[in-house]
Amino acid sequence: MAERLVPIALLLLLLLPLSASGATVIWGPYVTGTTNDSAVVSWKTDLPATGSVACGPDVDNLTLTAADDQVVDLHHVALTGLSPAMAYTYVVSSNGTAGPAGGFRTFGEGPIAFAVYGDTRGQVPLFTQMERHKLVADRIAGEEDLSFVIHCGDFVTFGNDPEEWNEYFTAARAMLSSTTLVPVLGNHEGNRSIYYDAFAMPQWYSFECGDAHVTVLDSNDWVGKRMDAETAWLEDDLASAQGWTFVAFHHPPFSSNERAWGGDLELRSLWVPIFERHGVLAVFNGHTHAYERYSVNGTEYFVIPCGGEELFTLSDERPDGFRTSLEHTLAYLRVTVDADLVRVDVVPVAEVSEDNTEVVRIYPPGRVFETVVLPSGNSGLRSFFDLLSVFRRLSNATFV
Repeated sequence: MAERLVPIALLLLLLLPLSASGATVIWGPYVTGTTNDSAVVSWKTDLPATGSVACGPDVDNLTLTAADDQVVDLHHVALTGLSPAMAYTYVVSSNGTAGPAGGFRTFGEGPIAFAVYGDTRGQVPLFTQMERHKLVADRIAGEEDLSFVIHCGDFVTFGNDPEEWNEYFTAARAMLSSTTLVPVLGNHEGNRSIYYDAFAMPQWYSFECGDAHVTVLDSNDWVGKRMDAETAWLEDDLASAQGWTFVAFHHPPFSSNERAWGGDLELRSLWVPIFERHGVLAVFNGHTHAYERYSVNGTEYFVIPCGGEELFTLSDERPDGFRTSLEHTLAYLRVTVDADLVRVDVVPVAEVSEDNTEVVRIYPPGRVFETVVLPSGNSGLRSFFDLLSVFRRLSNATFV
């Protein structure tokens, strides 16, 4: 009997590393938590495996390596000692076998560009993320030199369903592999642990990149009694912010959506005065499933829940401050920032039928619905771009 046990034990030991060495990446790779000199590279495999990252200025010069020294399926490997405002390439490895590559830019001084979108969940049986969200994510992936992408929440329909998260990461793969993701909690995430496990980011946080200060908030009901603490943190954060200030959270304080007309009035009374007091330049939201823009007391409110979810019709009645809207259209924002001004382009990707059953038109790259120049004190430039935006909408032409 003993003679047979030895080879069986050896066989089991041999089979374990063989199974693990065949681990397949199913999430990512993707980057979060980027700063001037660091970033976190994450990926998930179908089997537990060791993980490491090789990083450098290009694929032939991957001089920096880091590992998390764990046999797990979800890895978060921190890269440190990086140079500011620099493009990096990285390759992830599982059990020593090189896997997918990606890239990102560290934060730093100078002009920057970033994208904003949200509400990417599928709507089975009408459509999946691969059919709708992927259209938007792939178009964002084609943008050059993005420092980061803000996702304003509702990544998936059921925040505790791993299969839906698998679909999100598959649909967004090209985009995630080319920049840093800035996640925001939506109501459909449900404050589930899988969200925090995936992104390794706090419930609310802020960072600075170039001349931009970005504050990310949790606007969901589950904040509950902690709302006072979050609001006090917001006040302190904005008081110390440098440069142009942007805020992102899921529920818009202004909206003409028929299901939530007027917007979230509680958030409007609680946070909007703080935004005004500290000169917040722009606020980014999702949730109401159609693009809208509002100008209220010096702050521009962009509602951009157009990342692939079911799209809603807006009411003909509009709250005060309404400027424009774009219904039944998948879209995202491209934001460019320098010391003198901020330019926001609303980029349409696809038109969807009013019953949400089909994509009726794909817009070519270079199409812009409207361009907004901030702050409003740049009267000459803003007048020019306002006129250009009107011309774009009237002519239905393609602009680069």
